[in-house]
Amino acid sequence: MFMPMAVIPKNVKQVKKDPPKPRDGWQAAYQDPLRWKLPQSNEELCISGTPRVDTSENDLCTCKVLVMHTPTHEPKRMTSGEYPFCGHLHDKKRNWEIRLQLRFKKVPERLYFGVELAKFVAVSGTARAVQKALVSACKKIVGDCYHSNGDDPAAVSGECELPTFVMPLWAFDQFEVAEPGKEPDLCGDFDKVGMKRTDGAREYVKAMTETIANFSTEKVYTFSFWGVSQFLDCIRWKISGSVFPMEIDFNKLCGKPPMYITMYELAGAHEKDRDKRHLPSRKSQYLSVACWSGARPASLGGSAPEPVAAQADIDLKEEDILKITAKVEELPDLMNMDDFFGETSTPAKADSFDLLDLDFGGSSGGATTNGYVQNSAAPQAPAPAAAAKPAESTDLLGLF
Repeated sequence: MFMPMAVIPKNVKQVKKDPPKPRDGWQAAYQDPLRWKLPQSNEELCISGTPRVDTSENDLCTCKVLVMHTPTHEPKRMTSGEYPFCGHLHDKKRNWEIRLQLRFKKVPERLYFGVELAKFVAVSGTARAVQKALVSACKKIVGDCYHSNGDDPAAVSGECELPTFVMPLWAFDQFEVAEPGKEPDLCGDFDKVGMKRTDGAREYVKAMTETIANFSTEKVYTFSFWGVSQFLDCIRWKISGSVFPMEIDFNKLCGKPPMYITMYELAGAHEKDRDKRHLPSRKSQYLSVACWSGARPASLGGSAPEPVAAQADIDLKEEDILKITAKVEELPDLMNMDDFFGETSTPAKADSFDLLDLDFGGSSGGATTNGYVQNSAAPQAPAPAAAAKPAESTDLLGLF
């Protein structure tokens, strides 16, 4: 059963529950199915009872990574508090949180952050409608993004784009800039670290944009991300949350694991190039982490990527899609902000659904012949808009 997301009046005080008190020694027995692998490493990493920070390094940057996830596969631990970072996660709606800490070796011009797949996946029917709903819900939270189903190698000659969903850096929910040696401990308390998007989205995006414009190799940048985690249960490898009437296997949309958490710079992003695809040859990868759940076998071989088919279509009726559509439309648009700085392009709005384009007939094509389902141009800073009532600092989606 899914609980609806409620809009909490500003004058209503929320009472946070104290975290559960776990038994001594639970850390030694803790184990969950979530797994990931850093580039140039064969080690399968996981969340341990004693939190650890992993490091990825290449010619572009050094990046420290910390992953936390509620034990959604084991509800008893949710009650007992016998899981890492219980004190931080216990009274929040997020399923997980990722913390990154970067020291650049080369100052990036524009970075994208998100997920991509290693192979083209044919998505059709109700699965494509669910995909569109998920992307639209994410846009309500993070604003502009770039989404492509990628190119079918059987239909496109030359280099193919991979399935991609990436966002501008203000999609991160929290960030901090520090001098080397004074950066926050990734395993520590982040309640008072840097700025949070939930404290005021307009001010946050402005501060993040100024930070991006002044990236330096002499600073340490800490980012934390959790906003869309309410829809994605990575341990159980399912889409969930109040927007969807049922839980949906990730494999219905991504074919088979792994998916890749990525941060990259795109060459030619500012050029007047008609080809706006995020092709592998145009990417400079600052981070690429393979992620999967032990409940789903992952293919991490070195063979050339071949197209794979998603599993059988999702068992949803048209009335279910209508319900999902209505719930997405009801979500508050947290990035619809006024009085922004400068004159820049207007961010993409969350997509409305064309119920005549739900592709129940089974076609795998997208909106265009090259396999796109939805695309937006390179993410831009939000532009000034007509005067509107300032957004309240209340966390309407329970993101924090």
